[in-house]
Amino acid sequence: MRSRRKAISGAITALILVIASVVIAIAVVSLAFGLFSGFAGSGTGLEQLGSSGTLIYVTGPSGSNNYYAVIQVTIKNGGSSAVAFPSTINFAGQTYSLSQPQSTSQLPTSQNYAVYISNPSTYLSSNTPPPNQDQVTTVQPNSDQTYYIVFPVSSNFNPGAYSSPSILDLNFPNGVTLPITYVYPTT
Repeated sequence: MRSRRKAISGAITALILVIASVVIAIAVVSLAFGLFSGFAGSGTGLEQLGSSGTLIYVTGPSGSNNYYAVIQVTIKNGGSSAVAFPSTINFAGQTYSLSQPQSTSQLPTSQNYAVYISNPSTYLSSNTPPPNQDQVTTVQPNSDQTYYIVFPVSSNFNPGAYSSPSILDLNFPNGVTLPITYVYPTT
């Protein structure tokens, strides 16, 4: 009787080990294929579309002393909630704070960055503030949208330094970091 009990006990132990192994294998495969995206680091569904964004260098009219670096990037938010852009971003050795839309359109100031949903380059080059309705502070849910991230830069900014792919980390307030790849086209 005693040896029979040990045999049953060993069989139960083996069964438990087989079940545990199967559960672990399913979890590993699911994480590898992103089936549990909440645990895979992209619970918001944020991703850059396309292999690279584009750095656009814009100068204001002669004598204005206004220079801008504009990063054009398409971001997909597969989540069901809007995600606020980071309150601060480090770009070209400087920290910028997110500019909030004002009651009247304004050009981004030296310590602030702004995000637009249409290309503001024509406005910036003529020293005209882009329209308020084009300025945004969030990545909209369930969308693919091209954004134009505008940084005022100094006159000695060298866009050619970004002719190889560069990374801009967007550290969203929800804890997700989205590394944006961008390049300054030299042709």
